[in-house]
Amino acid sequence: MARTFASVPSLAAVSAIAVALVGAGCKRTAPAPTPTAALGTERGPCRSDRTCDVGLLCLSELCVRPPPADCAKVAETLGGIFLDNYAPREVRAQFAADVSRECGAAGLTKDDGECLIRAKSRSDLAACPRPLGLGDCKKIAAHAEKLRATNAVDAYLVTPSDRLVERCKTEVPSRAFETCVLAATSMEALERCPW
Repeated sequence: MARTFASVPSLAAVSAIAVALVGAGCKRTAPAPTPTAALGTERGPCRSDRTCDVGLLCLSELCVRPPPADCAKVAETLGGIFLDNYAPREVRAQFAADVSRECGAAGLTKDDGECLIRAKSRSDLAACPRPLGLGDCKKIAAHAEKLRATNAVDAYLVTPSDRLVERCKTEVPSRAFETCVLAATSMEALERCPW
């Protein structure tokens, strides 16, 4: 049986149908995704001032959580700053666990963690945007002044609280020191707090 050209669709007809189908498919636009998260929340659109909730960044008009800090490295670095070389392994392990937990709970970003990891001293830590392990000099000075007032110390004598307040102006205390000072109930107890 011989085929005739009339029974075979022409190349022009096939091409026209293909172009029409492709054109129709291209004209269809996907519906805009509806945001499921609230404004400023994770995976939600950014606010009009390009801000998001705490701990989130506005990238491409979407609030996203930045990569987290390497809390194990942060703990190792802080251990080198706050613990002496001869601290027992158990103390170091407990310190590392506490710092890792605090780091995770604080939601430190990779950039925050990098700043802490680069730190070589307490002063370097204090310069970081979100430091860990440091004491608050205002709380320390207020408590030391309260102890000074309640212990009836001669106003002209230099007391441990005076030295402590002066030192706090030039150095950065540890949180352990702050805890010790706030627990002190006398000048003698204050003097026993290790910086």
